[in-house]
Amino acid sequence: MNKNKKLILVYFLLTISIILWGTSFVWSKVALSHYNSVTIVFFRLLVSAIVMIPVLLVTKKFRFPVKKHWPLFLLLALFEPTLYFIGETTGLSYVDPSMASVIISVIPLFTPFVAFYFLGERITILNVLGIIISISGIVVLVLGKDMTLQVSMIGLGLLFLAIIAANGYSVMIKKIPDEYSILNIIFWQSVIGLVYFIPLLLIFSKDDLLVTGFVDEAFRSILYLGFFASTIAFLFYMYGLKFMSITKVNVFTNVIPIFTIIVSYLYLGEEIGPKKILGIFIVITGVVISQLKYRLVKSKK
Repeated sequence: MNKNKKLILVYFLLTISIILWGTSFVWSKVALSHYNSVTIVFFRLLVSAIVMIPVLLVTKKFRFPVKKHWPLFLLLALFEPTLYFIGETTGLSYVDPSMASVIISVIPLFTPFVAFYFLGERITILNVLGIIISISGIVVLVLGKDMTLQVSMIGLGLLFLAIIAANGYSVMIKKIPDEYSILNIIFWQSVIGLVYFIPLLLIFSKDDLLVTGFVDEAFRSILYLGFFASTIAFLFYMYGLKFMSITKVNVFTNVIPIFTIIVSYLYLGEEIGPKKILGIFIVITGVVISQLKYRLVKSKK
C-alpha cells in the first residue's frame, strides 16, 4: 500500500473510532434505562475480553504477565476500566450524554500536569490557558441564568472521578514494559476489570437481571459498547498512532462531543440549545489550545 492510500486508511479508521466513541455515551444512556451501571460495565468488559481472545490468537500476541509485572497490571486496571467506568457510566445516570461527553473530553487538559508531577514531562503555558478556558466553558454549561447549578453535583463528581482515573491510567500505561503489546494490555485490563467488578456485581446487581430480565434494546447497547467502543475503536485508534503523532490524532478525539450531540439529539431527543452549544464550543477550544506546543516549564530533573 502506497503512502497516500495508507494515510487515507488511517484517517478513515480514526474517523470511525471517534464516531464509535462519540455514540458510546448514547448507548450507555440507553442501557442505563434498564440496568444499573455495574451490570452494564461488567458485560461490556466481558464482551471486550471475549472479542480479544481470537484477535490475540490470530496475531500471536498473547502473553501472560510475569509475576513481577502483576502489580502494574492490577493498578492499571483499577484506574481503567474499573474506576473510569464507575465514574463515566454511573455519571451518565445523572447527566445528559452530551454533557458527559464534553466533560470527559477535558481529560487531556489534566494529563500534562499529572505527567509533569509523576513522570517529569514538560508542561506549557498553553496547557494552563487551555484548562482556564475549558473550565469557563463547563461553568457556562452547568450554571443557569440565576447562577444556580443546572446539573447534578453527583453526576459531575462521578465524571470527574473518571477524569482522575483516566489520568492515573495515563501514568500507569507508561510503566508497563514494552514487551507487552497493546492487544495484550487491552485484554488483561478487561479481564482484571471483570474480576474487580464481580464483588460489585454481587453486591449491587445480583437482582438486576433477575428482576428486569433480558431486555433486547439494552443488551444490543451493551454488545455495541463491548465490541465497538471498547475494542474496535481502541484498535483503530492505536493503529492511527502508529502512523500519526499524538497531537494530530488528538485533533480527531477533540470532536468526539460533536458526534455525541448529533446522535443524542437524533436518537434520544436531547435538547441542544444555544447555551449548551456555546459551552461545548468553549470547552473544545480550551482542549485544542492546551495541545498546542509552547514550552513554559522545563522537565523536572
